[in-house]
Amino acid sequence: MTPSPASKFKSAAIALQRIFEKDRLANKHRKEIAKFFISQRDLTLQYLKKLEPLFEEKNPLVKTQAEIPGWDAVWNEIAKRSTEELQKIILNVERDGMEAGLSRSKKTISISGVNPAKGTFDLSNPRAVEFFKETGGDLKYIKGIQDTTRDGLQTLITNAIDSGHSYGQIATDIKNSFDGMSRDRAKSIAIHEIGVSYESGNMQFAQGLKDAGIKMVKRWRDSGDDLVSEGCLENAADGQIPIDQPHSSGHMQPPRFPGRGGSGGCRCYEEYEQAEE
Repeated sequence: MTPSPASKFKSAAIALQRIFEKDRLANKHRKEIAKFFISQRDLTLQYLKKLEPLFEEKNPLVKTQAEIPGWDAVWNEIAKRSTEELQKIILNVERDGMEAGLSRSKKTISISGVNPAKGTFDLSNPRAVEFFKETGGDLKYIKGIQDTTRDGLQTLITNAIDSGHSYGQIATDIKNSFDGMSRDRAKSIAIHEIGVSYESGNMQFAQGLKDAGIKMVKRWRDSGDDLVSEGCLENAADGQIPIDQPHSSGHMQPPRFPGRGGSGGCRCYEEYEQAEE
């Protein structure tokens, strides 16, 4: 069944409202993540001082671009000292996002004969706890963020050594690299984490209603503009489906993809309703 113009307009208006709410939360936490990258920059420069002799021109220890004696030990110490802080930051982002998603669902999901706002759905329920374990609470996920930083630094340093740059030049390059991470990468991480946790909170609430014996269905909603990707349009074309059924893309709910190259990423949302008897 093709959605009516009124239905499309309503869906787009709700999408914009949710995009604004997610962006507001992401901007709040972007600053916290950016601050983390700056503190990690200072820590990196502090430890890199130990390798300063490597950056002297024609240093015999550096035979090829791939050899940086002592770098692995230096980075392992940096990661060890900063991982716990990063994990706490990511958990804070996700808690905020999930609480916002839960709150929005309480206001918008209409159930016959039931007042969802009085439901006992919060961050202590088993699904929410499991979500935190699999995302922000998962050290493998945090390690992925750290490894991306390490790989970028390693490439920067090896290229600099190979070019015969001085320690001062390399330190400036590292500062510039982290400044970029504090802007662009912090923004991407915040937007993605808020998007995932917000929609997960939305889903947790609907699943809670299902657990209470209410038959629930869902529908993938897009933002209704020319920026919607083909994959998201296909998911929207699925129409109303059972709450436990994946969409055409294989996703259970948005976001379908993270932000890339300054993009805000997937701007869709999942709409949950009580199934008609």
